[in-house]
Amino acid sequence: MGAMLSLTIPETTTTRFLIATDEPAAPGIRRLRDALPAGGLARTARDLLTSPLLTVTGCRAADSPWAARLRDLGGGETELRELRSARCHLVVTSIATPAAQPRHAQAARLVARTLAAATAGRVADLAAGLPLTDPTGPEPERFKLCDDWLGVFVAPDTGQGVRAATAGLHRFGLPELLARRVPYERLRTAVNVLRGLAFRLQADQRSWLSTAPAAGSWRLPADTELDPGDVLRYWDVAPPDLGGPIPLRLVPCPADCPECGTALQIAPPDGGEDAAWWTRTAAPAVPTHLVPPPGRSSP
Repeated sequence: MGAMLSLTIPETTTTRFLIATDEPAAPGIRRLRDALPAGGLARTARDLLTSPLLTVTGCRAADSPWAARLRDLGGGETELRELRSARCHLVVTSIATPAAQPRHAQAARLVARTLAAATAGRVADLAAGLPLTDPTGPEPERFKLCDDWLGVFVAPDTGQGVRAATAGLHRFGLPELLARRVPYERLRTAVNVLRGLAFRLQADQRSWLSTAPAAGSWRLPADTELDPGDVLRYWDVAPPDLGGPIPLRLVPCPADCPECGTALQIAPPDGGEDAAWWTRTAAPAVPTHLVPPPGRSSP
């Protein structure tokens, strides 16, 4: 048996959504509960609002401890300008065990959307580092990772390549994922490898948590494989047969995420050059030109 990674499952995880608004006061908890729609997810949100597991706090933007995080968000120019220019910040904070995820994160985002609708505000997902695409739209009952739950950020790396890193997995008790020294022309491949691996890690972790203690160590092989179909499953698309799995190695490394300690870097299984692996092994096997489900933007 090859080397094994031991991933610590934390006792609790934290999810935060920031609503940037010009309204000086948020609705009270009773009004907020009344404003939630019907459905099972709304019932979860109402229960959490009467517990210490979900809180809503507010302050002036000038005094906000989250102002610096807004400067680091990705997203469109108009969305970012509106978020950064608002006079008030409301923050929805959810604390949950990994076993209660993703349901509690969904409920927290439903509360954030409801607050945004009541205050004409914009919503920033502080875990994923992105604004919500539709801040006052309905919150889906069914969880799909592609529904704005995962950010992928790209930056120059050493040499001629780029690095791509996820943001948002830590709220589910998972490490973030990192790709380094990716050739510029293979960037789309790298982003889709990260998405496919994120889907697989979360699916496997949820299966493990269903039969394991709430916290502990989850072990998985350092030398593993990516099913190319998981790239399409990330987008909630049933994949055709895309061929054999892609061998790769997961290496613990420091995370780019400000709320995380450790990430997993994708590396070639033989310890070879990253750039050559992305071109010769990953690019031919990973789907890159995808048709997203209805209502989703192109990947």
